[in-house]
Amino acid sequence: MRIKRIEHVAIAVRDLDAARRTFETLGIACDHEETINGVRLAMLPIGESALELLEPQREGTRTGEWIEQRGEGLYHICLEVEDIEAALAELRGKGVALLDEAPRTGHGGHRIAFLDPRSTAGVLVELVEMAAPAA
Repeated sequence: MRIKRIEHVAIAVRDLDAARRTFETLGIACDHEETINGVRLAMLPIGESALELLEPQREGTRTGEWIEQRGEGLYHICLEVEDIEAALAELRGKGVALLDEAPRTGHGGHRIAFLDPRSTAGVLVELVEMAAPAA
């Protein structure tokens, strides 16, 4: 498995608009927003990586549960891999617990999967295989 880069660092927030304004004050502008599975997100690129702001829009989301248990703040780190199926198979073979046994569609239409924090020093880790750019 080859990790290409830190694709993004996610921050769970109660008010995405307020958080976005805070980071824009720091000179970090948003270039993309979308809502996936009841979570509104904003991507704020910084060089080769990005900050991802996540605001739950309904009850029962993982992000909402995280905020209720731990409050706002650092939520997960996302690592870009070349082949997500191969990465999951390799990690499973090494005994890493997976929250997602198979990839699913995430931000920007990219393929994602989460690793169980019990296997990653208490840090929620997301893997992403970036979709090919539209022609």
